[in-house]
Amino acid sequence: MRNNALNFEPGTRDGLMVSGGGYLGKTETACDAAATFEMLWRDLHRQLLPGPVLGTRDLFVPVAYCRTPVRATPKGLCAAVLDFYGAPLPKTLNGMIRAVRDSLRDHRTTALLLDDITRLRLHREDDQDTLDLVRELMDLNVTLVLIGVDIPRSGLLRSGYPDPRTGQWVFPSVKAGKSYNPSAATQTERRFDLVDLDPFDYDTAEGMAAFIQHLAGIEDRLRLFRARPGMLTEGGMPEYLFRRTRGIVGLLKRLIEDGCTEAIESGAEELTPALLSAIPINLGNLTDRDPTAGEIPEVPIDVPVSAPKPRRKGRNTVYDDRGGSAAGG
Repeated sequence: MRNNALNFEPGTRDGLMVSGGGYLGKTETACDAAATFEMLWRDLHRQLLPGPVLGTRDLFVPVAYCRTPVRATPKGLCAAVLDFYGAPLPKTLNGMIRAVRDSLRDHRTTALLLDDITRLRLHREDDQDTLDLVRELMDLNVTLVLIGVDIPRSGLLRSGYPDPRTGQWVFPSVKAGKSYNPSAATQTERRFDLVDLDPFDYDTAEGMAAFIQHLAGIEDRLRLFRARPGMLTEGGMPEYLFRRTRGIVGLLKRLIEDGCTEAIESGAEELTPALLSAIPINLGNLTDRDPTAGEIPEVPIDVPVSAPKPRRKGRNTVYDDRGGSAAGG
């Protein structure tokens, strides 16, 4: 985002894709990075341009964020972008596209985050037109950040291919068709850098250390009366938490939050495997998430408090002397 913002040459800006499973913190990671960039860009903006005028809206919006509608259409995506700016919604599609262009330019937006991009299904014509609109936005000197569940395998980007030399995904020119986009036939190649977020693993020493370090950061923020150093990071607690959540940070957060509530209400004031075992991970009625797009992960159930002991391999008894048999003649 910073490199593209400092690039004042005409042409298409490289984009970024943030991929991973549901509840892995993709949106939080992308928004945190975008917030850091916005602080840097606003500081530079104050040095070069005057401050906001009292009594007026702040026109300088370096980063914009919106979510892809579940039933995506070009009008729906335009409406989501315009709602972020609080801009009026024109009645026609061409008017909405023009309003999106004007909003991005007038607010000097340099980064546009589109969340839940894998809700697009390319077997629908509306979704194909929506993807054309997304690619069209890259011509507006805006860094496009696409966030979605398992983007490479979603089918959304099946027209692209990874460049082995650069590690980027390359998208060939879009063929002319029924799309509203008049420049689709002459569209140049689009390039995206791919950032793939995975859950924590507990199979390697590096993975275990990273998971325990994450638990240590959570532990420092807990304010239970009987909280102690190592409450989440020592003994069998890390392994139990991993088996309950499979290393998915969103499920881990939900389990610890509900566990703290139970610890306060019951007076235990500490987290233990026994206390957490009575708390189901309930994601609730998620009306704003699309299960068909992989946005809701599978929650482990019936996880025992203690890890099952590995079965001991039986000894080979082929050559044992059973005794009692008659000696050979």
